[in-house]
Amino acid sequence: MDAPPHDFEPEPWGEDAKLVEVLGERGAQGFRGLLEGFPEAVGVLWAVRDPAGRIVDFTFGYGNPAMLRGFRIPAATPSRYTLLEALPAMRGSTAFDAYVEVCDTGRPFVNEVTYDTPFGDGYMLGTFLHRAAKLGDGVVVFLHDVSEERRMEAELKAYANVVAHDLSEPLAGISVLVRVLEQRPEEPPAAEVLHELRASTARGRELIEGVLAYARSGELAREHVALQDVMAAVEADLRGAFEEARATLLVGELPEVDGDPRQLRRVFQNLVGNALKFRGPEPPRIEVSAAERGREWAITVRDNGIGVDREHSSSIFGMFSRGRRDVDGSGIGLAVCRRVVEAHGGHIWVEPAEGGGSAFRFTLPRGGL
Repeated sequence: MDAPPHDFEPEPWGEDAKLVEVLGERGAQGFRGLLEGFPEAVGVLWAVRDPAGRIVDFTFGYGNPAMLRGFRIPAATPSRYTLLEALPAMRGSTAFDAYVEVCDTGRPFVNEVTYDTPFGDGYMLGTFLHRAAKLGDGVVVFLHDVSEERRMEAELKAYANVVAHDLSEPLAGISVLVRVLEQRPEEPPAAEVLHELRASTARGRELIEGVLAYARSGELAREHVALQDVMAAVEADLRGAFEEARATLLVGELPEVDGDPRQLRRVFQNLVGNALKFRGPEPPRIEVSAAERGREWAITVRDNGIGVDREHSSSIFGMFSRGRRDVDGSGIGLAVCRRVVEAHGGHIWVEPAEGGGSAFRFTLPRGGL
């Protein structure tokens, strides 16, 4: 799999007056010079204290290019946000308390943290070994990206699970049915036995094809792609399902991007297909739209279906993860979507849609790959 492209080239945040105050002008220059080309994300946070001296927030100090590029953080962030304003989920968290303790006691800390959340005007995504140490009345934070290692570990576990359970189940069913047929070799097989054999075989084939699709979803053959044409092909593919569900599809103006048309078609087909599958009592209404978001396009597939529980909003993108066990599926489609989108240099997430249902959103770079 190719490494995701980094089309987002950040603007420097400018001088950090507090860094100069703590280290002196030459020390601050040396600090920045040391970290400008450092491959891992490094940032400085300065304490905000209330009249009693308690830390209630942090402001942003220096951030090296790897930090700004990795989280797509624009240059205006320090003037627009404090840490808790940019990342509200951190309020009251153990990570925030750890920053406070580092700042107040000088004791460094190390932990592992996973981000999948908006961060001011940027977005934090990935799993990181997270180190923090005291610097003046603040902390310097180092983030070592271990996303790929953790993903590989999770995928190995998922492959083991699918072999041990999901795939063994249809195989066991086929074995039982074959024994039934062997006991009555002189009789033609009953229709229900043949039906069960076909169903078990189809289930096994679906799982195998899903694993292969996932394994190949990070391989891109890049070219200029009109997403409008991709959606037209998806609509044609799913026409029968739309008619059966009496569904309405509304497609807004979609951009042209650089990417793999076959893989992007798979993303749209999975998202639109899920909207048809996880529908509510009303006929499905699916809206596909796009909006500019900095140097990216943000694509939205919105539906009026049964929605996604908040506690499953991240886990549903994992291999063989299924938010609803009462609906047929392999639990691979959204994992494929995430792998394809990230291979293109974007990210994907789900939000509750206004009025009910879900809004699946993903980003794609506007620039060339």
